[in-house]
Amino acid sequence: MPKQSFLQACDSAVRALYGAARAIAFALLSLSLCPTTALAGRAPATSPVSYRAPVAPPGAPEIELHVEERGQGSPLLLLHGLGASSYSWRHVAPELARWHRVIALDLRGFGRSDKPFDQRYSAADQAAHVVAFIRRRGLTRLTIAGHSYGGAVALLVTLELNRTSPGLIDRLVLLDAPAYPQQATAFVEFLKQPVLPYALLSLIPPELPTAAALSTERNDGNVDIGDVRAYAAPYYEAAARHALISTARQLRPANWRAIIARYASIRQPALIVWCDHDHVVPIATGQRLAKTLPNARLHVIAGCEHSPQDERPAELLRLIGGFMGR
Repeated sequence: MPKQSFLQACDSAVRALYGAARAIAFALLSLSLCPTTALAGRAPATSPVSYRAPVAPPGAPEIELHVEERGQGSPLLLLHGLGASSYSWRHVAPELARWHRVIALDLRGFGRSDKPFDQRYSAADQAAHVVAFIRRRGLTRLTIAGHSYGGAVALLVTLELNRTSPGLIDRLVLLDAPAYPQQATAFVEFLKQPVLPYALLSLIPPELPTAAALSTERNDGNVDIGDVRAYAAPYYEAAARHALISTARQLRPANWRAIIARYASIRQPALIVWCDHDHVVPIATGQRLAKTLPNARLHVIAGCEHSPQDERPAELLRLIGGFMGR
């Protein structure tokens, strides 16, 4: 090969790798990895009890979900966003546990939950596992709070339990939830590629794109290394990378219209919270959802990107506290 052609080939390869890495870093916004904002001066009300809960939805093999639970009172189930884990609730769960029994799940394939090498990673699959968990734990008078992808799962869980167990769910909290079809983010488009996602995600240390995403979303550029490690740790497992890729490839259900048509049947009080600068799930989605759910109200948080529980925890706590009447 002529020297010039060889150099051009090398340059093209480097540009391709750099572009893909850059897409990962910036698109981690869709993984709910947003800046951390601690609640200064507040110590955790209680320490969580961690355990693994076996669940077996109809027609699916049994797996174990990682759970962190704390507090007493009416149950509040927290569902994280795509690519994240129960860790994303760290700024709000301790305070909520002063008044409620707070239960934070790692969804199937994420965090410290089981990660089978299969294709059961659609939102409907996740909802089936959450429903199985709720039934196994005997939870009643339940409030479900879901962020981003977890909000889409929360809607499906509510629809299913309203059909089979009316009255079991009392309230619904949805944070920047993709409730309607929308344009995929750059990272999701990347994950849909045939081979490259598996190859590239196995080559890049997960701390690098995680730190890049966190730094991009902080005005001062400072990133908590503990947060980077916590978010990145699961992705050293090939199974976790498979779960992420499989989930991204199934984000758009084939029966969207049927699901959307049932939203109006959700009559529980619903608090819908949205970040005013959300570029992952447009605010128009929250506005449409607030008009569709009969007993919903929308609150928009200023100066927020996509994760109010990370970026504006104090304001989110005030909203949830007022909504649940603590």
